[in-house]
Amino acid sequence: RAMAEVMGLVQIARMNPRHQLQAEQRIKDACKRKALAEAAVYSYPRGGEQVTGPSIRLAEVLAQNWGNLDFGVRDLESRIGADGTTEVVMVAYCWDLETNVRQVKQFTVKMEREKKSGNQKLTGARDMYELGANMGARRLRACILGVIPGDIVDAALEQCEKTLMTNAEEDRKSVV
Repeated sequence: RAMAEVMGLVQIARMNPRHQLQAEQRIKDACKRKALAEAAVYSYPRGGEQVTGPSIRLAEVLAQNWGNLDFGVRDLESRIGADGTTEVVMVAYCWDLETNVRQVKQFTVKMEREKKSGNQKLTGARDMYELGANMGARRLRACILGVIPGDIVDAALEQCEKTLMTNAEEDRKSVV
């Protein structure tokens, strides 16, 4: 059954090939939306510097508009670790059905929250889901960005920057 599903996805991709220029234009058009432009880049402090990059929200828009990609995050296995903490083995993936380029990242999420006073085991279903979803989104972003050409990602980031500057100028004009 799984093999038939994969063959079906590949067949559909072959019947509907990607038009790269149209896909790039769809991506740029999406990046003209203020809400996406505002969420397109993540930023956090690490080691006295600011770490930035394309966010999972931008990566999702890239994947949706690039087309003919199969991508997602799956739980593979849950187990109890040696210290009694639940661990979940997960996989994030992105597969370009046209070019057969694929990125896969398998990882284990230990269901605990790191605290300065010591790690705290998570027991609530919502806390565990949110931790797994967060870790999965980071790996999914890396998989998508590893499959979509870098110049397309750069063009999307550039359009988001233009959108933010245009909106900032319009906001200044409306105040005056």
